[in-house]
Amino acid sequence: MDKGTDHEVVKTLSRKNDIRLNTETGRPLGERSLFVETAEKAVVTNTGEVYPGLFVCGMATAAVYGGFRMGPIFGGMLLSGKKLAGILEETCG
Repeated sequence: MDKGTDHEVVKTLSRKNDIRLNTETGRPLGERSLFVETAEKAVVTNTGEVYPGLFVCGMATAAVYGGFRMGPIFGGMLLSGKKLAGILEETCG
């Protein structure tokens, strides 16, 4: 799927290497329409490893996991980045 926010590394890895992502279908799902309240929570929830050694955060989570767009509220973006920083600190030391 090519809908939504750029997630080129994930799309390319999935397509060219025929790998299965940690999503419903094993492929990027593309973004859905605007739904701010649900999107804010999902961006944080879906932040993390989508394939061994490949992580997503922010709006890339919506594009990869088929989440809703966020609209004008970006608290979830900051929390997503903070969450990923913690994950990477634990993972990479």
